[in-house]
Amino acid sequence: MRRFRPLACAMLAIPLFVCCATSRRHVNGRLIAKSVEAIKRIGPGYYREKATPRITEGIFESNDQREEIQKNIGREYYEIVFPYDESEERLDFDFSAKVKIWKDNGEPAEVIFGNGYGRNFFFKSYSEQLKDSTLHTVPYQQVQECKPAEMHVIIRSVTPAGK
Repeated sequence: MRRFRPLACAMLAIPLFVCCATSRRHVNGRLIAKSVEAIKRIGPGYYREKATPRITEGIFESNDQREEIQKNIGREYYEIVFPYDESEERLDFDFSAKVKIWKDNGEPAEVIFGNGYGRNFFFKSYSEQLKDSTLHTVPYQQVQECKPAEMHVIIRSVTPAGK
């Protein structure tokens, strides 16, 4: 009987493992779909169809004292990060888009784009903002590279006289 116990445990664990892996793929698929929707609606120029997003988890923290921000402290979220090919474009950050989605309700908390701009949904929810007829999209913008001669002119224009 003792020899069968490990075998029985293994036989029960395999379906449980398969079920958990299937469930995780389903959750990841929903998170990616929601993220892609948010990116395409708010910053379509930052969507990369061939990108394989990374999904991590976090807990919201902030020292912002506004009530709308404070009420979210401690909430858990998923962060879905979409990389881009740095040999084809240059952005300010190492991602084309990053979306945080609340674990408790599946709604986006914020979307940030590779140029540093984005939108949060603390004061007006994602679904409310989508209904807003004045919703503006974030335009695509790459890092502007300067030639050394241009950089000299820029430095001179921002340096106070006599320095």
